[in-house]
Amino acid sequence: MYNARHTIWMLFLLLSFLTGANAQQGFGAPVYWQHFGISPKGDAVTGPSLPAGRTSFPYSSAPCPPAGAYTIIKRVPTGSCFDDEWIPLSHDQTGTWDMKHAEGNLMLVNNTVSNTVRVLYVDTIQQALCPGVDYFFSAAVINTDRPVTCPGSHFFPRLAFTLLTESSQVLATDTIRNGISFASSFMGYKFSEFGVWLSMPAISGRLVLRIDLLSTFYDCAVDFAIDDIRLRPKGAEINIGFPGEPGNTVKAACYEQQPTLAISGTVHPFYTNPALQWQVSADSGSTWTDIPGAVGAVLTQSYTVPDTFYYRLSAAESAMIVNPACRSVSNKVRVEIQGPPTGFTISSNSPVCSGKPLLFKAEGAAGYVWNGPNGFYDNVPDPSVYYSSLADSGMYYVTVSTWGGCTAKDSLRVKIIGTDVHAWPDTAVCAGSVFSLRASKGSSYLWNGDGITGSTNVQYPQIKPQKNGLYTVTVTDASGCSDTASVFVALRNKIPVKAVMDFPPFLCRSYDSLLFREKSLGILKAWHWDFGNGISADEQKPAIQFFTITGSQNAYMSRLAVTDTAGCTDTAYQLIKVEDNCYIAVPTAFTPNNDGLNDYLYPLNAFKVTDLHFRVYDRKGQVVFESRDGSRKWDGRLGGTEQTTGVYIWTLAYTEVSGRKVYRKGTTVLLR
Repeated sequence: MYNARHTIWMLFLLLSFLTGANAQQGFGAPVYWQHFGISPKGDAVTGPSLPAGRTSFPYSSAPCPPAGAYTIIKRVPTGSCFDDEWIPLSHDQTGTWDMKHAEGNLMLVNNTVSNTVRVLYVDTIQQALCPGVDYFFSAAVINTDRPVTCPGSHFFPRLAFTLLTESSQVLATDTIRNGISFASSFMGYKFSEFGVWLSMPAISGRLVLRIDLLSTFYDCAVDFAIDDIRLRPKGAEINIGFPGEPGNTVKAACYEQQPTLAISGTVHPFYTNPALQWQVSADSGSTWTDIPGAVGAVLTQSYTVPDTFYYRLSAAESAMIVNPACRSVSNKVRVEIQGPPTGFTISSNSPVCSGKPLLFKAEGAAGYVWNGPNGFYDNVPDPSVYYSSLADSGMYYVTVSTWGGCTAKDSLRVKIIGTDVHAWPDTAVCAGSVFSLRASKGSSYLWNGDGITGSTNVQYPQIKPQKNGLYTVTVTDASGCSDTASVFVALRNKIPVKAVMDFPPFLCRSYDSLLFREKSLGILKAWHWDFGNGISADEQKPAIQFFTITGSQNAYMSRLAVTDTAGCTDTAYQLIKVEDNCYIAVPTAFTPNNDGLNDYLYPLNAFKVTDLHFRVYDRKGQVVFESRDGSRKWDGRLGGTEQTTGVYIWTLAYTEVSGRKVYRKGTTVLLR
């Protein structure tokens, strides 16, 4: 069974190729063409019935016609007719031969098994034909029964194509042989063209064409669709086109330029004494008119008004050229003579917030050239400014053009709202320093970055960076538009610079000295001292400084400025107090009664000593007070308990500025 089907399928492909090749070469325009009309919108909308006498089948307006009836429809209904029995045929045949009828109808027949001959289609040719010219009477047919619904092979319906006189004299007939072809998804369920040739004799009266449906013996050959019933004269193969533009069948020009266009044709050998005639159509090829005097191989036309024209070249034997039914015709070409563009539109998404994409759109023309503020230029229908700014506000102009080169101009105004956001400065700072960033004026702010020391919602935030970093601010204006900007801040050093002086800040009247020491932080390379006594120095360890103190001098101000290897600086200041007496002594008595007089016991005038250690003992040798800080004082209590009146022993140890260590002891009376 597989081999039989395979053989039948190969025969079908061969026949389709041969008939298809003939159908595309050397034919004239159809003398007769039944394409069943243009389809209305909607796949399930049926067309009008055929005129009376054209077929023996009754008409049905149902998309799924009942058994023995036909309908006129755009597509074969699937999924809803007879338990999805029919193939998914989604288009008619006409659309593959003439795009003008791409949405054309077909004749769908719900056939039945019958042993009688029935007239499927019949009509009479009204115009005179040409004796001696070959005509091809054909139609496109497809079996609509699904292969899966048919046991075994399924075939075409048996159709007979007949040409006869009005007196019923048969001039030519041929029959589609059973088994030649069947519907298959392999080629996408395509129509096949079948027909009969006739070398036209001299007859009296008119020619009748008829398609008969012969007896049907197989259920799987009953349902079919037919389309494009045609009668065409055969002749020379003719090809036309625009010189120098092979394959191009459409040409456009602008009427304002008063163009002159040429179309050339090639007629292949066929006629003994050929004659040519160019034709023009102003209705997309529905009707054709001979162009007076256009009988050469090249047609040259000039144009002064906008319009669309279709051209083709026809040929025949010289004696028969006056009858269009005797001619073969070429392919057709289209010439569009265009006026200035009309009906085009241009638009934008303005107003937009600064920083957002500004989008344009133009429709209805073939070409576009845009120009606008800030150096804007583009030549596409939908250009854009991806990151808009206030400078992009203003008038934008577009020149639109047709395919033929006619132009028109238009413009639109664009407004960018919001503010261009800037942040500054990009800089380098010293580690440990506090620095202020700045942003454009707005209604609100939001900063992001490491080391922001205060609020992030201010125009000028303070930062104390610990590393290189990017600081980003989002600024929103009164209209709600926001934009961002960034500042990069680099660190000049890794270790913060800190100037530190270490010395006892006291002088004793009327002549004294101080040894200034520094304990600064950072990788330092320079030091500068100002001791307050009129002397300065630029070394890390300056010499001992001497002060002659007048009676009115109560303090001195000293300063140390340090610089690290990155050039970062810091300055420290220290006030040096002048004391009238620097003799260290411990009172012999004190009265801790909170009267403001002698309430505490401590070493007096211990301003300039270091390593101080002061202790107080009771009579049992118990330590009741101890301090290593000269500013701490004994209030006569131990653990919050007042100590009794009596004699207490004290010891005092310290190191003088000269480095000499001193140890002293004595007694003090606590009085209450």
